[in-house]
Amino acid sequence: MKKFYMSLIIIFFATTSAFAKTGISNAEKLELINIVNQQQILSQRISKAYLYVNKTNVSGNADKQLKSALKSFYKTYFTINTSTKSPQIRTIMAYIKKSSNKFNRLVKQPHSKENTKKILDLSADVLAKSKKVATLLKKDLNKNIYEAMEKSNQQQVLAEKIATYCKALELNKDDEVLKQKIKVAIETFAINHKKLMNNKQNSKIISKKLKEVDTIWKTAYPIYEGKASFINSFVFNSTTRISKKMKEISKLYMAMKK
Repeated sequence: MKKFYMSLIIIFFATTSAFAKTGISNAEKLELINIVNQQQILSQRISKAYLYVNKTNVSGNADKQLKSALKSFYKTYFTINTSTKSPQIRTIMAYIKKSSNKFNRLVKQPHSKENTKKILDLSADVLAKSKKVATLLKKDLNKNIYEAMEKSNQQQVLAEKIATYCKALELNKDDEVLKQKIKVAIETFAINHKKLMNNKQNSKIISKKLKEVDTIWKTAYPIYEGKASFINSFVFNSTTRISKKMKEISKLYMAMKK
């Protein structure tokens, strides 16, 4: 019996030590969560850029964004994987590495309904797995430390999703699933945006940047909803601007919590 309890103690400390490597302090863990969140954003950006490379007036910018996102995606994998010894996270990272290779193969394939579905499914799978990593990392953190940062990161993901779904729907106009996905993404973005705008902890610079996002959003969302004519360049550029500004806001929130 004594040996049994000793074994349990050894397993407990081994597990705790492995997970502790994911972040010695809350600040370091927060930095790692931010990298994981960037991975989520990049998974959506890759699929968006792939779709907009195809015969649109933003093909050049989309191609640059695609190449950059693919490189950055692998870098996030490498950073996360080498920053933790957690078996759970390492297992997920093995899947992420395989997904990085799949992305690189898929983006070289010609555009078709089948390949559009494949890249949308892959980006959705990666997003789900990456969210699980973030959940494992943040479970020891106080909610107030990461909530606003997490919301601003989610806004980046949603901006990329909206652009991706809009373009995918242009290619598959009768796809009711895509229509529902766009609706949910727009509604979620609007809810998050309102919460962030009303956050009493906002600094002056954060409030200013959120108002800039608000201006873009109010102009753009009727097009996202399909209430105005779809314009490739407008959807691509407006969501890129929103994502960029939300990244800046996320960094400002993170700096406040250190």
